[in-house]
Amino acid sequence: MRFDLLTLELFVAVCEEQSISRAAERSYTVPSAVSKRISMLEASLKTQLFYRQAKGLTPTPSAHVLLRHARRVLRDLVEIETDLGEHAKGLRGHVRVRASVSSIVQHLAQDLGRFLTLHPGVRIDLEEDTSREIVGAVAENAADIGIFGGNVPAPGLTLFPYHSDRLVALVPAGHPLSDRTTLRFAELLAHDLVGPKKGSSLDMLIEHAATDLGHPLKLRLRVNGFETVWAMVEAGLGVGLMPEASAARYVPSRGATSVRLDEPWAVRKWMLCVREANSLPPAARRLVGYLTPP
Repeated sequence: MRFDLLTLELFVAVCEEQSISRAAERSYTVPSAVSKRISMLEASLKTQLFYRQAKGLTPTPSAHVLLRHARRVLRDLVEIETDLGEHAKGLRGHVRVRASVSSIVQHLAQDLGRFLTLHPGVRIDLEEDTSREIVGAVAENAADIGIFGGNVPAPGLTLFPYHSDRLVALVPAGHPLSDRTTLRFAELLAHDLVGPKKGSSLDMLIEHAATDLGHPLKLRLRVNGFETVWAMVEAGLGVGLMPEASAARYVPSRGATSVRLDEPWAVRKWMLCVREANSLPPAARRLVGYLTPP
C-alpha cells in the first residue's frame, strides 16, 4: 500500500472541510481531481472513507484513523523542512494554536506580538474555541498548542501553567446588587444571568458551582465575548461574569458596575497543553518555552 503526499493533503482537506468543492478551493485544484484522488484512495484501502450526503461528506471511523496518521506524516515533513531551514535563515515554521477568547484578549495577543517580533519567520494560525474543543483539537493533532481553562480535563496531554485571572460580577446600574463591594455566587443565583457560551470553561465553572449549591442557574440568554456581555448587562438583561481586567475596560460606565466575586474558584488558572512537547516542531517548541518561562 502506497500513499503520495498530495493525496494525503487532499484527504485531510476534505476531512476538515467536509466538502469536495471547499477542499478543492483550499488546495487550489479542481473538484474533479479531488474526487478522483479520494476514490482512488478508498479503492487502494478497500474501505469507505466518507459518507456521501446531500449537505456534504462525513468522515467514517476508518477516515478518522487515517486522518490521525496523515496529520502526523504531514507535520513530520514540515518539521524536516523547518529543522533544515532553521540553520540557514533563523527560526521559521508554522504553529497551529487554539485558545479561548478570554485568554486571547487578556494575555495571548500581547504574548504572540512579542514572540513574532523576535521570530518574524514564524507563522501562527490562531483560532478561538471553547476549552473543551481546544483540548480535543490538540489530542487529535488538529492543533499544536492549546490554551484553555484549567478546570477542563485534558487526559493524555502535557500541561504547562500559563496565566491566571479573577472573575467579577458585572451588574446593571440600579440593580439591587450594584452597591455591593463583594458578592457570593449564591447571591447571584436569585437573579437573571447573562450566561457564557455553552461548553466554555466559564460555563462549566458556574454550572458546577450552581450544582454544588443545589440551585439552578437563571440563564436569560447566552452570549460570547466580553463586549457582548457588557452590552447585555448595560441593557438591563441580567448580571454577567467576566475577568476583572476585562471589566476594567468597560467600568465605570453609566450602565454597569463590577463587583468582586468572593469565591475560591473565582481565581481561574489558564493552562497550555500539547500532545508531546519533545515531538513538536522547532517553532512550536520555541513558542511553548516563550509562553511558559521557568
